[in-house]
Amino acid sequence: MRLIFKTVALMFMLMLMTGISEAATQETINNGEELSRMQRLAIAYPDYYKTLENEPNFNEFLNALYEAGKVSKNNIISYDEMATKIKQSTGIDIKVLSKKDARKIFREHAYKYTDGYVVFTLANNSRLNLFCEVYVPSTNELAYVLRIEGSKSDESKNAKTYKTMAEEFYRAFDRAVQAELKKKEKEKE
Repeated sequence: MRLIFKTVALMFMLMLMTGISEAATQETINNGEELSRMQRLAIAYPDYYKTLENEPNFNEFLNALYEAGKVSKNNIISYDEMATKIKQSTGIDIKVLSKKDARKIFREHAYKYTDGYVVFTLANNSRLNLFCEVYVPSTNELAYVLRIEGSKSDESKNAKTYKTMAEEFYRAFDRAVQAELKKKEKEKE
């Protein structure tokens, strides 16, 4: 009986400690899009609202998303870099515009600088969820969606957790690209 209790207690502790390392993910790929063509991936204006005092501010969240991109095989372009490029070519500073206007201008000009852009949406419900949507900039068509489910605890709502979740997105996107390339290789044979 003691052995069963110890085993159950150990399993319970392991489940609590894993946090997002065992996060549930849901992936959707639009069949008509070629993810392998996306060598440059830009970070678009994310949907993020700070709900707790210990959560990072908007710029810290953006920085965590960009820093997470270092695990990717793609060239990740930060939102700030895209804003600078758009300002240089159009004279419009999207960083001072409303969210709606900034997104519109970003979508209109993203095709000039990137092969794809990702919109991160953080849902701070009872369970932390990060939605990652990749769009084709020339058509603004949705190409890839990944939902990463994180922990329920409020303590996990920090820049480190958000960075880890974004790293999971970049790794999953790289795996999807590799799977697409392998499928193309098999079709050639």
